[in-house]
Formats: sequence, structure tokens, C-alpha cells
Amino acid sequence: MMHAQNFSLIFWMGLLLSLCSAVFVYDVSVRRVPNRLLLAALAAHAGGMLYTGHGIGGISAADAMTGGLIGLALFVPLYAFRAMGAGDVKFFAVLGVLLGPAALIPVWLIASLLAGMHAIVWYLQRRQVLTLLPRLGQVAQQVTYSAFYQRLIERRNGRAGIPYAAYLALAAVMVSSWQHW
Repeated sequence: MMHAQNFSLIFWMGLLLSLCSAVFVYDVSVRRVPNRLLLAALAAHAGGMLYTGHGIGGISAADAMTGGLIGLALFVPLYAFRAMGAGDVKFFAVLGVLLGPAALIPVWLIASLLAGMHAIVWYLQRRQVLTLLPRLGQVAQQVTYSAFYQRLIERRNGRAGIPYAAYLALAAVMVSSWQHW
């Protein structure tokens, strides 16, 4: 029995960390969340649930479905008002499936706090306030004008905004580690 529990824990941790790492990298670099990545995570989750009889942290299939529907219902209105991208909405729904409904509010709150801090720094940088702090202003300029950053901007094809899915990914790892592991 201990072997099955170890496999289950390693499988679920690996699934969540892999998904969240990939979403973080994609969203930060090109401001996209690939559908194929989300579908692969859902397929792995379904397979894992069939094999182990439960989802991450022992959630049931009913909790997984409820979490997905709640995640979708909470973020679709934000998408409708153009306050959020489609990838953010889909990823939050997938997190609902993976983590269950109980994790959604803490994930949302932590991600929103992180995104809010990002927005404040972005605003200050755009308003040249960071130049009042010489070292921080220098770092911001070095990053902005670096060849690496310019290639990232080019790869985004005009997509801009705060990488909210990346912050959802960080928050999901934090919340799941507190709740389940």
C-alpha cells in the first residue's frame, strides 16, 4: 500500500509542477497558454484518476468537475469584459479540475496579489518613477533594452499585459503544497 501512495504522490506532484512550470514559462515569455498543454494535463489527470481512484490531494471526480465548472464560471465574465485573456480563463478552469473547488479562492487571491504587484511596478516604470531609484531604474533599463527581452517582445506578436496565468501557476503550486502535501 505504501508503494501505491508514494506513486500517487509523485505522479500528482509531477503533473501539477510540470503543468505550472510550462504555463509559467509560456505566459511570461510569449503571453500565451497553449491549449495542447491544458488538454494534456486534463488527459493525464483523467488517467491518473482512473488508475488511483482519486485526484490531487484525494479529490473525487465530482470535486474535480465542480472545480472546473466553478473556475470557468468565475473567469468567463472577466473574459467577456476583456479584463482577462482566454488562456487565463482556461487555465483557471483546469486548475479547478486538478485541485478542486476549495483551492480556487486561495489561488485566485494569491495570483491577484502577485499580478497587482506586477501592475504597480509596470506602472511606476512607465511613469519613470523607477528612475528616481537609480539602481532599480538602471536594472529596468538594462532588462528593457537587452537583446533577450527584445526577442521576447518580438515573439509576443503584439500581445501585452500582465502574465496572469503565470501568477495562477505560482499560486496553484503554493496552495497545493499547503493543502495537499
